[in-house]
Amino acid sequence: MITALHGLRVVEIADEIAGPYCGKLLADLGAEVTKIETPERDSLRHYGPFPGGEPDPDRAGLFEYLNAGKRGTVLDLTSDNGGAAARRLIADADVLIAAGTAVTPQPGPGLVVVHISNFGQHSLFRDRAATPLTMQAASGWISPRDPDRPPVQAGARIAEYVAGAYAALGALTALRVAPADRVTEVDVSVLEALLSTLPYPMMQAERMRALGMPSNVRQTPMLGVVRAADGWVGINCLTGQHWLDVCAMLELPEFGEQQFEIMMGGPERAEFYAAAQPWLSARTVTDIVELGQALRIPAAPVADGAGALQCAQYVKRDFFVDAGVDGWSFRQPGPAFRLSKTPTVARRDRSSSSRSSSRRTAVVGDPSLPFTGLKVLDLTTFWAGGYLTCYLGAFGADVVKVDSIQRPDGFRYSAAWPHEGDRWYEHSALWQATNLNKRDITLDLTSQRGRDIAYRLAAQADVVVENFSPRVVEQFGLDYPSLVALRPDVIAVRMPGFGLDGPWRDYVGWALNIEQVSGMSAVTGYAQGPPCNVQGPADPIVGVHAGVALLAALDHRRRTGEGQLIEVAQIEVGAAVTAEPVIEYSMNGIVRPREGNRRRGYCQGVYPTDTDDGWVALSVRDDTDWSQLVDAMGRPESLEHQHVSTVDHDLFDEVVAAWTRTRSPAKIIAALQEHGIPVEEVVTPEQMYDLPGLDGRGFYEEFHHAVTGQRRYPGWPMRIRPGPQRHHRFASPTLGQHNDEILGGLGLSREELAVLRRDRVIGERVMS
Repeated sequence: MITALHGLRVVEIADEIAGPYCGKLLADLGAEVTKIETPERDSLRHYGPFPGGEPDPDRAGLFEYLNAGKRGTVLDLTSDNGGAAARRLIADADVLIAAGTAVTPQPGPGLVVVHISNFGQHSLFRDRAATPLTMQAASGWISPRDPDRPPVQAGARIAEYVAGAYAALGALTALRVAPADRVTEVDVSVLEALLSTLPYPMMQAERMRALGMPSNVRQTPMLGVVRAADGWVGINCLTGQHWLDVCAMLELPEFGEQQFEIMMGGPERAEFYAAAQPWLSARTVTDIVELGQALRIPAAPVADGAGALQCAQYVKRDFFVDAGVDGWSFRQPGPAFRLSKTPTVARRDRSSSSRSSSRRTAVVGDPSLPFTGLKVLDLTTFWAGGYLTCYLGAFGADVVKVDSIQRPDGFRYSAAWPHEGDRWYEHSALWQATNLNKRDITLDLTSQRGRDIAYRLAAQADVVVENFSPRVVEQFGLDYPSLVALRPDVIAVRMPGFGLDGPWRDYVGWALNIEQVSGMSAVTGYAQGPPCNVQGPADPIVGVHAGVALLAALDHRRRTGEGQLIEVAQIEVGAAVTAEPVIEYSMNGIVRPREGNRRRGYCQGVYPTDTDDGWVALSVRDDTDWSQLVDAMGRPESLEHQHVSTVDHDLFDEVVAAWTRTRSPAKIIAALQEHGIPVEEVVTPEQMYDLPGLDGRGFYEEFHHAVTGQRRYPGWPMRIRPGPQRHHRFASPTLGQHNDEILGGLGLSREELAVLRRDRVIGERVMS
């Protein structure tokens, strides 16, 4: 079997994580990726983890994970010979990935050039000093996850993978429209990539203001991460029914009517947790998860590097694979997606070449609509699947969202309240943001007539997307074998939480479960405190990975006429972007303590200001930064003769916090930015709409919804030039808004539609 991206040639001039992860995703799908390192080599070679903890640039686990399977060469791009060699490689490539500080040779026409930078190539702040910590601060990723300690970053450098995934999605999108006579640029902003994966805090804050409630209160998922007899377990209530079931499981039914007060952090919260802990402490993680899942409660173990490798679901699915070369080895995540007709490539011969020298040609003539002509049947619920179909619809696909009046998409109820009126389920800004660019119908799929209509729609669809637990679409006859019987070349994208097989196949779960099982929660927080939920980004990250796999499968179908099944198990995507803990444990038997806001090789942290709940994040990367920081702080004696590599980090934190605590965030930032120090205020939800520089890049767009009126929605973190001029095409639909239009298009008469409404197969209002 050939691979999905057979014949695609990519040149990568990038270090650290984001650019190499973009290249890795393309290589996993069969692209031939050539990595150019400068003589200084990729700095990730010096990061580790290393076998036995002994630094060795040729045995760096995270570098190997991100770059295995690529062809490699070292070139001095500033020299005549090195520059000429790079230009020859680029001249034969379809895609150039550029990230970092290396000088990039001037590309020629017909090439897709992917630029990954902190604020975007065309941002007012493109030259602003930044680190992953300060980018998390600027985007709202740093938050008060542990109420007893300063706001904390997402651990294990998870955020750095996000821009790489979007970059791969942007590259494959651009290839569909890239003209032969000019360069196509994909401008990826790390800031916008992080904002794109956490749009709910700003939208929630705006909703709370509109309802006359405090906008700076961040709801806490219940119960979240709690301690069991033998470890940590995640119990995650997404619906009111989940809450009632949890209270019953904990033998605390008296708290069933207090969900809102407990979630918002009132005094009832402490009372509830104190009452629940004895029950939790008397049971193991496994016992709690099995009982919770039997009650259809989203419960999952909180796995670290060791726990992930021992997880029964990962083991049964053979997800973690052997890696390493030349006498050293470790385990690492396998590819984040599985394609039934085109195998992914965990490793490949670095010297192989897979095509002739001709470049690819554009699939679509109109660069503003890369997916024009593509028909998508959207059977998704909540966020992960809907995020993918929103992207497809934004750039031209005709997306038909299937809802129902019996059990609407549960995301409609997120941050929507019954007191808002009869159509309160239309008020969720989160649902609206995920379902822009779509048409909406309702079908009762428990009825034969509803299923028959769904089958007719599936027969017309190029792509069918769903993200339920596996049994749901299978019981409706909408699994892949059934879809192939309706349309042989269909591409089905299935995005179950835990996979289509394995002992956890039918477990229920959502974003927080994915974070907990995959290791995200275990690496986030402080060493002295509990694991912390990252709180949300798993869904869109999964959606982006599914998009990458889908675009590769569409390219394969264009060349061969062959459709296929794409399986994207959400816990496997989560593990793919949290690779370091598994690599380190399998290599050295070490589970590294949570690092809070620290990072190896840097002095950095999140520090208080003179403003209530005001914090700043800053990083000192090297001795140049150190000297500048000491100057900006008035040369404190305790730091003046120290260095980044030798200072006691606790002392550093103490001195810096004492300095920042007497100043406003604005003054701290002005003083340190003047000295070139990476620093940002820790952005809160109510500030996210007003971040400087985003308006100039058009990141937010306004649309008028039929029920709620005008709202702002986040866009996508990349600009394709030439390409789409806007992020979105039209507002999200109301429930069943397009019943007549779409079902009439199938040939159903007014009389037939009236009968379907009478029998509640279709409708425009929720039944209860």
